[in-house]
Amino acid sequence: MSFLSEPAVRLRALSIERHGPERALEMVGQSTRFLKAIRQVEKMARYREPVLITGESGVGKEHFAHALYLLGCPRTKPYVTVNCPQYQEGNLTVSELFGHLKGSFTGATADRRGAFEEADGGVIFLDEIGDLPTAAQALLLRALATGEFRPVGAASGSRRADVRVVSATNRDLNELVMINQFRYDLFFRLRHFLVELPALRDREDDWRLIADHTLFRLARKYGVSKRFSAASLALLEKNRWPGNVRQLIAVVSTGYGMADGELIEPDDFSALLEDSPQDRADTIDARYERIVHGGEDFWSVVGQPFMERDLNRSQVKTVVRRGLSETTGNYRRILSLFNLPSSDYQKFMDFLRHHDLKP
Repeated sequence: MSFLSEPAVRLRALSIERHGPERALEMVGQSTRFLKAIRQVEKMARYREPVLITGESGVGKEHFAHALYLLGCPRTKPYVTVNCPQYQEGNLTVSELFGHLKGSFTGATADRRGAFEEADGGVIFLDEIGDLPTAAQALLLRALATGEFRPVGAASGSRRADVRVVSATNRDLNELVMINQFRYDLFFRLRHFLVELPALRDREDDWRLIADHTLFRLARKYGVSKRFSAASLALLEKNRWPGNVRQLIAVVSTGYGMADGELIEPDDFSALLEDSPQDRADTIDARYERIVHGGEDFWSVVGQPFMERDLNRSQVKTVVRRGLSETTGNYRRILSLFNLPSSDYQKFMDFLRHHDLKP
């Protein structure tokens, strides 16, 4: 499989052995910085120390986390993922990580094991760790330092778990530490080992390999081979890929699906490129303009991308703050500005409170 480097071929084989061919881990690329990251992971896998993986949204941080698990844990040991932005209420966050006892808070109708207990002996992957609420950070620090934790509602007695913690973020944790949104001591606990993943625009010609591999995979799935025209390749080559590998795969898949014949032309996919009217430069200013002057609504332009981790909390707060500046701080009036019906008021406020998004 020429799309994969030698270490990536080994990782693919390991993933197939453990999970089956439908979940093969295919880490495509031959660039210097990409291969360096894979080799770092191979070395780190020998140990049980925490690993922090950093990089822009869409660069494949979850693939590298899974690679650490495949290389460092027996197949009988668990791999558990926690999406940190998903749990912003204090009890829910702590419960997701450490479990709870029946009756410990509203909705706790039975005892529940948390992710640390589920991952005992294996790996827990804390995705977007920069969005972990501050209330949960102290408890996570204690679990990392001692291996001990206490479920929500437990008045006494600690539980233990032997867990390797792998975390990832697209945010600058140093900056979050400086503004007191992330604990300094937790930051250094998490990054015994650090893997910095490059953006796709910094990976030489890896975009070609990824595009070709995606077409190969689609042809194998649907039984029809297609390829990019010369004009299409020229357009792809000059793109900056603000959405990184995730965006490239979406562009290739769209082009494959929309092309009538063997050749994929620019019109088949150009709407997904960064300079298109539908997805202009991926900035908060552009998203705000799309809502306020372009007629799109807050949920589709900001809310859903945040839940899919394409936007972080700080970026969403910027949008809300700009809206409030135009409505003199009135949250009810902001609904009209953001093209939301008045009936969405409670839903909108719950969304902001639940994810700590109020400026």
